[in-house]
Amino acid sequence: MSAPGTSKPKNSDRLGFLDWTRGIAILIILQGHVFHSFLKQELRHDGPYSISQFLGGVAPAIFLLLTGITLAFIMDKREREGLPLRQRWYAALRRSGYLFMIAFLFRIQMFVFGYPGSPAPEILRVDVLNLMGFSIGLMSLMAFLTTAQRARWGVILGAAIAFSSPLVSMIDWSWLPARIAAYIKPSYGPDFGFFPWAAFIAFGLGLGSMLRMTKAEDMNRLMQWVALGGFAVFFCGQYCSNFSASLYPKSEFWLNSPWMVFMKLGGHCF
Repeated sequence: MSAPGTSKPKNSDRLGFLDWTRGIAILIILQGHVFHSFLKQELRHDGPYSISQFLGGVAPAIFLLLTGITLAFIMDKREREGLPLRQRWYAALRRSGYLFMIAFLFRIQMFVFGYPGSPAPEILRVDVLNLMGFSIGLMSLMAFLTTAQRARWGVILGAAIAFSSPLVSMIDWSWLPARIAAYIKPSYGPDFGFFPWAAFIAFGLGLGSMLRMTKAEDMNRLMQWVALGGFAVFFCGQYCSNFSASLYPKSEFWLNSPWMVFMKLGGHCF
């Protein structure tokens, strides 16, 4: 027990800056939804609304990156506790199920509050929470690896998702029900497909594993390297995006370009 008048020591495993970043990202997302929901139509062409929606579109990538970091922390914690591989996998699957539950409860709540004007198909829309649940369910297999292996394979998986996104866009997904295909393919609409958005979760999984392997006294140095690396990744993505030639027969920057992913990733890191 702590002495009277003193507070209990904080949990040294918790990184406060991640909580602050997550909170700020949520606030940015919420302000975008509030402006979009309540602003009059005639005011939606002005500068403030455009800035609000631009910032609202940037924040999801931060949120997904932090989701991957949190997943890495969960997997590392279960590994340190010495749990069997199957239980580590189940822990990640439970996280996936929890996010799916929250996603559908949120959509149902919006449908009920907007009834009878709210369209029923919106309940099945693939929002960012649905993407998180779906992606974590697939990436739960990373629980079978060690933290050091996840640090490497998370980055590799993120790059693979980013670079394959234009190819996924070229596939004809009409053989799948539209609501299922929305979980996979890139989309300009309100849906968040696994390609390319899940790349941020995979990169977060790799970065979170690196954070867990770093000693407290080395954390500042790691953050400096992350900032420098983010700076390099951003400008590399910006440079490559300006090439007239392309690796792909068809690629659209704001839809499926890997350079868009790297620019967002680099910008968030530095």
